[in-house]
Amino acid sequence: MLRSISKFAAGRRTKWVVLAVWVIAAFLLGPLQPELQKNTTNENSDFLPKASESTKVNDLLQQQFPNGREVDSLIAYTTTSGDPLTASDKTRIQKDIDAVCALQGDEKKEIPKLISIISPFSGPQCVSKEAESGSPEQAKQASSSEIAEAQAQLISKDGSTALVLVRTNAESSTGIMKTVKVLRENTPGPDAKPLESYVTGIGGVVADSIEVFEGLDATLLLVTVSLVLILLLLIYRSPVIALVPLFVVGLAYVIAAAVVLGLIKAGAFKVNGQTTSLLIVLMFGAGTDYCLLIVARFKEELRRTSDNHEAMARATERTAPAILSAGGTVFLAMWVLLLANYKGTASLGPTLAIGIAIMVLAGLTLLPALLAILGRKAFWPAIPREGSQAHGRVRYWQRIGHFVHDRSVFVMIAVIIVLVAGSLGNFKPRGTLDFGEGFRDPPESVLGQDLIKEKLSGGETAPTEAVVASGAATKVADALKQVDGVSQVVPTETSKDGRFDQLSVTLTANPFSDDAADTIPKLRDAAQQAAGGRVALVGGSTAENYDTSNTLRADAKVIVPLILLVIFLILCFLLRAVVAPAYLVLTVILSFAFALGASYLIFDWFLGQDSSDAGLPTFAFIFLVALGVDYNIFLMSRIREEAEHEETKEAVIEGLEKTGGVISSAGLILAGTFASLMALPLEALFQIGFVVAFGLLVDTFIVRTLLVPSIAFQLDEKNWWPSSIVRKPRPKPRKAAAKPKTKPKPKAKKKR
Repeated sequence: MLRSISKFAAGRRTKWVVLAVWVIAAFLLGPLQPELQKNTTNENSDFLPKASESTKVNDLLQQQFPNGREVDSLIAYTTTSGDPLTASDKTRIQKDIDAVCALQGDEKKEIPKLISIISPFSGPQCVSKEAESGSPEQAKQASSSEIAEAQAQLISKDGSTALVLVRTNAESSTGIMKTVKVLRENTPGPDAKPLESYVTGIGGVVADSIEVFEGLDATLLLVTVSLVLILLLLIYRSPVIALVPLFVVGLAYVIAAAVVLGLIKAGAFKVNGQTTSLLIVLMFGAGTDYCLLIVARFKEELRRTSDNHEAMARATERTAPAILSAGGTVFLAMWVLLLANYKGTASLGPTLAIGIAIMVLAGLTLLPALLAILGRKAFWPAIPREGSQAHGRVRYWQRIGHFVHDRSVFVMIAVIIVLVAGSLGNFKPRGTLDFGEGFRDPPESVLGQDLIKEKLSGGETAPTEAVVASGAATKVADALKQVDGVSQVVPTETSKDGRFDQLSVTLTANPFSDDAADTIPKLRDAAQQAAGGRVALVGGSTAENYDTSNTLRADAKVIVPLILLVIFLILCFLLRAVVAPAYLVLTVILSFAFALGASYLIFDWFLGQDSSDAGLPTFAFIFLVALGVDYNIFLMSRIREEAEHEETKEAVIEGLEKTGGVISSAGLILAGTFASLMALPLEALFQIGFVVAFGLLVDTFIVRTLLVPSIAFQLDEKNWWPSSIVRKPRPKPRKAAAKPKTKPKPKAKKKR
């Protein structure tokens, strides 16, 4: 079957059909690619499982309460001099509030779904009809003294800073972005004097997150393509062959992005901006690797035959099993992610699986067709001729092979010691990146959050929400006030049927910090004990972050062993053995542990980053294990192929010789594509890029070059247990069909 596909893709006539189909598909679907990022969502609440407590709170607020689930914004006003607010400053604040209120009723300019604006000096303003209808019920819960106390919390003790609370229940990204835009257009801004302002709170946080992700794919594409092009030019020193993989991967990515977009719009799943960025990196990195493997084998076959089409068909046929195994490993590993409870991880699975499947298909059809069209000219100016020999690499990889063979025990022990030592960094305690630490260049909402933390209470930015059975509200509120880290508890609203009350809990710590997250289980325990068995749930942004971290940790316990099992089974099928797959999986795990642990130490000691995203270990594992094993597949499949004709020792050296150059090049390119994430303004993506790029380099140049061969040398024929290899002579290279000789035309007789 692979032979038939290879001959069709590289056929003299069919190659044009293959190229036309891919180009037309990309042309028709290309305009959809920019829409992918616009259809992402970046809120934790959209990805948490239904069973999480914070999700239950959101559902109750949305379904049972008049104002629904609020997404509030805060405007933090402060004097640049640090002196108390003057009468003119307060007048300016009121003027801004009036300006925003005046816009209500104008659909194009108003704040969507505005509930009210709470002034620190004059109380609620711009109160919606829905909020007015709910005020009598609210009055049952909050006394005038409590309301006055809550209002006083909006002014700093030194009088220099005041907060204006803008209450909305606009949950859509469009509504949140519009709200923040209106507020920033009608306030002084961070650079104003003598009174400056910062729009922050949950609304500001979400809007700034969305804004950062907008255009992220375009930036990442530019950086990735430029980096890959430079690396390909350095590797091949040929402008044509450097552009061919980029053309193939580019068409495949455009089509994959359109397919993913179609599934999102069909409601199959939601994705975040991080997922779309990883799709770009995976397809350009892994896709270029697959292309390199075929290109290298094509160049090798061109030295054996004069027929370009036959050389291309042979190259595709011989590399297809390794590419299908490598791509299949990633493909199946991604589908395992569907078992994750965190929907952000679950949606990452089908997104990347679709991307890798389309990439493998392009690598086995579009690339051979394109190379068959270009022929030897693709390698200009270093055109490979029939009967010529490769220069430079043979001796180099032979020397490495003989060095590892002669010192296999020493090499194996030395590498393992180094990898284990680096892995110890995983035992060093690390914090979780909060919102402010997540940006490399802090946006306005982060600056506002820092101001609030300095001048008032850090928890003002995003209060924690509790939903309690009405009869237990007073006891629960009193219990929550006694929890360390709580600044204030205020009743805010009663449900439509009167069964539940909502409490707003202000924490003393930054609501996105580890300290705040550590408060959540204490709040939940206190609320449940005080409620005496009745409903008492704690949610809000801080609780969502806490639930996200716990969900990711629980998911890892399921995903990690299943992915390892999938990889092991694929290796067993490919190599028809058990021993070699077992140690290949173990070496990849050790490589991952080293990369993550050593990266943690580098982040801490050299970059001053003692916190990481909660999903970093999971994402790093997925990519390092699923992609890192590809190089072992490329190497061991070639060793297995060579072992059919010679002893294992010579087969290992021959495998290193034949694959050393291409795998090293592929490792550099894949590491380079993940390193492109480090150019983005988000710390989480920077850290993922660093860990994966670092791990791939270690896997390429240490594990695959030294550790795996040293183990293979030690095990010798046991590598292939329980199967055995029946060795046979190498087949003679097939020659291209000779062109029929034409008889010379008889000379015309001269007329006399």
